Amino acid sequence: MEHLSRYVAAALGKPSAVTLLRQESIEESWPDQGFTVTRCSCTYWFENGVVLQRVVEQDDFPAELACAECWIDYQIVSTADIDVQPAQKSFDNACRESFWLAYHQA
Repeated sequence: MEHLSRYVAAALGKPSAVTLLRQESIEESWPDQGFTVTRCSCTYWFENGVVLQRVVEQDDFPAELACAECWIDYQIVSTADIDVQPAQKSFDNACRESFWLAYHQA
């Protein structure tokens, strides 16, 4: 079994035991109740055949918090018969994502 954090680290440009081959991004924005919401969907292909999707959705609502609310979702799209666990993970801000990654990469 391989941990999802290995793939997330590689996707975010951090040191990892897996090799990222390529990535594609699609970004879209729309108005919602006077604010702009932006969604970026990135797909990452790895040398071992695993495919990971990361979707980040964030609005431009002014926030004074150090780590403003956003929605970050990871999902393994294809495993190439490699057991990656967990197969999906969600965060409600970038600080939680960063802490989770640091915890599992330690």
